[in-house]
Amino acid sequence: MRLYINKLKSLLISKRDIVGNALYVSILQVFVVAAPLITYPYLVRVLGTELYGIVLSAQMLASYASLIIDFGSNSVCAKHVSINRDNSGKLSEILSSILLTRTILFVLIFFVYMLVVYLIPVYREYIYLFIITYFITLNDVLFPQFFFQGIEKMKYVTIINIGVKLFFILLIFILVKSVDDILLIPLLYSVGYMLGGISSLLIVRFKLGIGFKIPTYHQAIIYVKDSSAIFATELICTVKDKLNYLFVGTLVNMNSVVLYDLAIKLNSFLTKPLNVISIVLFPRFAKNRNLKKLKMVIVGSFILTLFLVVLVNIFLPQITKLFINETSDLLPIRLFLLAPLMLSISSMLSTNLFIAFGYNKYVLYSIIITTIVYIISLCYILLGGYQSNLYSFIILALVSYLTEFVYRLFVACKIYSLSK
Repeated sequence: MRLYINKLKSLLISKRDIVGNALYVSILQVFVVAAPLITYPYLVRVLGTELYGIVLSAQMLASYASLIIDFGSNSVCAKHVSINRDNSGKLSEILSSILLTRTILFVLIFFVYMLVVYLIPVYREYIYLFIITYFITLNDVLFPQFFFQGIEKMKYVTIINIGVKLFFILLIFILVKSVDDILLIPLLYSVGYMLGGISSLLIVRFKLGIGFKIPTYHQAIIYVKDSSAIFATELICTVKDKLNYLFVGTLVNMNSVVLYDLAIKLNSFLTKPLNVISIVLFPRFAKNRNLKKLKMVIVGSFILTLFLVVLVNIFLPQITKLFINETSDLLPIRLFLLAPLMLSISSMLSTNLFIAFGYNKYVLYSIIITTIVYIISLCYILLGGYQSNLYSFIILALVSYLTEFVYRLFVACKIYSLSK
């Protein structure tokens, strides 16, 4: 009887942890999407769509740097933290290795970033804006999301991100009043991200008792190698996806960049429930490898995403008018809203099947195949003379998502069949 009571108590504690982490992750993901949307209509009105398109372009370029600085560690190293959560020495090694590698990459990538800015005339014209925007990447250097995810203490991530960053977002409304204040936008974001990262490291050190040390080369390289396949995957995927920003801005116009960016942000909003489920359950699937439960989670994620896509399509005219104070063609956005349906399955397979179960190579293979299809489709657009049309790049993105979805679903079916 006592054994049964102890098992029941353990189960309730486990479920409570899952629910608690799900709640905190949900709040965080809603904030991550809502934060730029809060300032979106205000900055469009103050700066105009053309100048705001430059701000978005700077943020896009900085996001490339962020991806390299992270080198896939947030996706992979949560697994190492989860496995070693009771070993403070090992946790210190993991955390210190990641932070040191990120710092080195932060310095090296800055020179590459500045070279790109200098080589593109329209970027060079706003060089100070681009320099300050680069320091947004301090969030990726200092903030150890993988650590909090691995120990399933997401409340710290949520409190720090929302508390610090919300304060600096509010300062944008107070201080940015005209086009002359454009440099304040990346400056406020950068300071907010830096303070958020520093606060999180203080919590790790003094609240959780995990110290920092200089890792050996052998220790650091272990995590770099383990993250390399996912890093390569994310790099190729992000370059491919965000390259469309550059094409839309240079081949179509900066006004279309704002419309395309809104479509991307809505896509991000619609996939957030999936991200919440994925982040919360990743440590469990990495430990237990339960294919039956994973299948149920994927089906539930798709149904939820489908409901949200239909809902957003119904209210899309009102949503668009809220963020862009001018008449816009809604069809490109409606087409792009097909992407979350494919991502609700392919992203879950990537994270909680391929990565969690140790099939990292299939994530990379899927992106290589997708990139080949992307390049072929892009060549068709450029050689066929369709590059001045926003629809071309919307369809290009959808073709990429579809290829990725089909390949990952095919591999997942093979894995399921072999496990029976």
